Amino acid sequence: MEMKYTGFFLASAILAGAAIAATPVSPAVQAMERIAGVYKHRFMSAFIVPGKDETESYQAEDIVEIVPYDRDHVYVRVHLDFFNGHTCGIYGMARFEDGMFVYRDPEPPAAGDAPCVLKIGEKNGKLTLTDRASSDAGRTCEAYCGARGSLNYDIGMDKRRPIRYLERLKGSRQYKDARDALLEATPAS
Repeated sequence: MEMKYTGFFLASAILAGAAIAATPVSPAVQAMERIAGVYKHRFMSAFIVPGKDETESYQAEDIVEIVPYDRDHVYVRVHLDFFNGHTCGIYGMARFEDGMFVYRDPEPPAAGDAPCVLKIGEKNGKLTLTDRASSDAGRTCEAYCGARGSLNYDIGMDKRRPIRYLERLKGSRQYKDARDALLEATPAS
């Protein structure tokens, strides 16, 4: 008699495991799995030396970090370098909407300005960022960039690496601020 129960429990466990394995993964989670990680691009840039006809070179680096937060959100931090020391820097939680992750600045824009909206996704083998509603629209997040900077950026998916400093990143002020802003914006159930 004991054998029948063991067989029954084993068959139940196998069926339960098959049901879990057959559960479809949401498009948001699939997208997270494809883009999560850190992307870095190092290059030489330069400062214009005032009063001289020359430039002073320096090592610059673009960094994009993407960390899954929950089933619908990723934390994103972007630091982009541009000529003459100009940069773009932005961070926050982006929500999955229409096939991309979308960061909406929780700070209200200045009167007459469009709110900052940054879209993050994958297209043609590249991680893409854009703060334009369409290709001919104006930039919505230019307050986060120096004069020569722009958050319209792409980098090859082959540059993606695992984040080896994840605990330090999650302990950062930026991550905590982004998490707190999301929790404040999310109504309690």
